[in-house]
Amino acid sequence: MTDPGKKTTIAPMLSVKNGAKAVEFYKTAFGAAELFLLEDNGAVVAQLSVGGSEFWLADESPEHSNFSPETLGGGTVRMVMVVDDPDAMFAKAVAAGATIVWPVDDQPYGWRVGRLVDPFGHHWEVGKPLEMAPEPVQ
Repeated sequence: MTDPGKKTTIAPMLSVKNGAKAVEFYKTAFGAAELFLLEDNGAVVAQLSVGGSEFWLADESPEHSNFSPETLGGGTVRMVMVVDDPDAMFAKAVAAGATIVWPVDDQPYGWRVGRLVDPFGHHWEVGKPLEMAPEPVQ
């Protein structure tokens, strides 16, 4: 049973090729803050934060079964980033080197969202829920 006084968090760790370059990309593209950085013989492990949401990245290490999407030819996870202004965040990421999968647009399921792939092969959906019209008063 979990101690109700303790907080549990889950943070993804992205495997990449060229971790140092990835850290700089996420800082530029998403305004990420660097919380932790370990460099050892050219390999990087970093903890980053965007708007208080944390994620990790590390250089791939096939000997530990950690492969980047570039090595695998794709990934199995998409990152979802919920922001107040998805259009601005999306444009900033594209300007930093991300590639558009589909542009930000209002979706019929109630979200304004777009999808991009970063230079390291990770897919990001950047969006927010659309404002719902208030229920009519009866």
